[in-house]
Amino acid sequence: MAISLNSNINSAFANGVQGIQRSSDQVAEAALDIANVNGDSQRHSNTSSVNLTDSIVDLKTGALGVEASAKVVDVANDTIGTLLDTFA
Repeated sequence: MAISLNSNINSAFANGVQGIQRSSDQVAEAALDIANVNGDSQRHSNTSSVNLTDSIVDLKTGALGVEASAKVVDVANDTIGTLLDTFA
C-alpha cells in the first residue's frame, strides 16, 4: 500500500507540474499572438490573420489551467504533510 500511495503522490506532483508547464506555454503563445495582432508576424506562418477573440480565450484558458494545476500540486503537498504528521 505504501508503494502505491507513494507512486500516486509522485504522479500527482508530476501531472501538476506538467499541467503548469503546458498552460504556461499556452499563455505565452496567446500573449504573443495578441501582441502581434496588428503586426506582420504570423503564428505558424499561416496566411490567415490571428483571431484576437481566440487568442484572448486561449490566454484565459491557459491562466485557468495554471491555477488548476497549481491546486493539484498544493493538494499533493498537503497529502504528504498529513502523511508525515500521521506516521512520524
